[in-house]
Amino acid sequence: MQVSWLLVALVARCLGLEGKPFKVQIMVTSKLDSVSRRLTLRGVFKHCTSNLHSVEHHFFLGSLDGAPEDMLQALMIEEQYGDLVFIGGPDSDPPAKRDETYVLDRPTARSWKLAYGTAWLMQQRPDLDYIVYLDDDSYVHIPKLIQKIDLHASPSLAMGYGMETELDITDVHVCTVCKLCDWCQTDAQLNTFCDQFPRLSLGGCVAFLHQCQLHYPGEDESACVRRAATETFRVATYFGSKRAPRWFLGMGWVYGRRIANFLARNVDDLKKQGAADVQLGFWL
Repeated sequence: MQVSWLLVALVARCLGLEGKPFKVQIMVTSKLDSVSRRLTLRGVFKHCTSNLHSVEHHFFLGSLDGAPEDMLQALMIEEQYGDLVFIGGPDSDPPAKRDETYVLDRPTARSWKLAYGTAWLMQQRPDLDYIVYLDDDSYVHIPKLIQKIDLHASPSLAMGYGMETELDITDVHVCTVCKLCDWCQTDAQLNTFCDQFPRLSLGGCVAFLHQCQLHYPGEDESACVRRAATETFRVATYFGSKRAPRWFLGMGWVYGRRIANFLARNVDDLKKQGAADVQLGFWL
């Protein structure tokens, strides 16, 4: 008898059947033309359900304005699934380098979808307990996620892979970014190059130079460093801070209804022109 009860308990834990039932909304931001990604995720969600907890998903897409006719026809067919939400706003953004923090002249697509998607869920699913955010190229193991939520259950839950970002590295010390610190401090050629940029510390100059050599090989290094520094000042000015609060890596995160309520109530006042994951740190 003890073995049987132990087996039942283990199965319940595996399937996420413990604790009080709760309602989870999976919010997936997606581009209009990402049909195949949405089909893949639907297949995953279909086979990963919970017998106790309510789990529902929606895909949040941008405005249909300017979409080609063949795409509109494909979306009309796809609407049979009943999980598409056209939230308006930009559907995509200009390409950005990996790990690059940026600010656009208009709301970024993911920030818009995340902010107004949260507001839509709070209006259309007011009894939700948690929102799970996903990119459409990310995968979540729903039973394991349910276990994690159950373990940390709270309306103030904020769960994800936390990171922190220096938005302004213009005055960083050279020993922070240069392994051969003594060499960087005394090399005449490097110091002459960095003397062009009086607003940058030697460390800031070296950091931007490394970025330019990594992401923009072959470009004039002086022009590249100058552009990178200007963009850094722009980002820090927009956010009003040299450092971003802790934020969650963009592939996915979870937040409880108290946070969702706050975002929904203040949706029109939230900053939306930066990278969505970094911006989430400021929202929280």
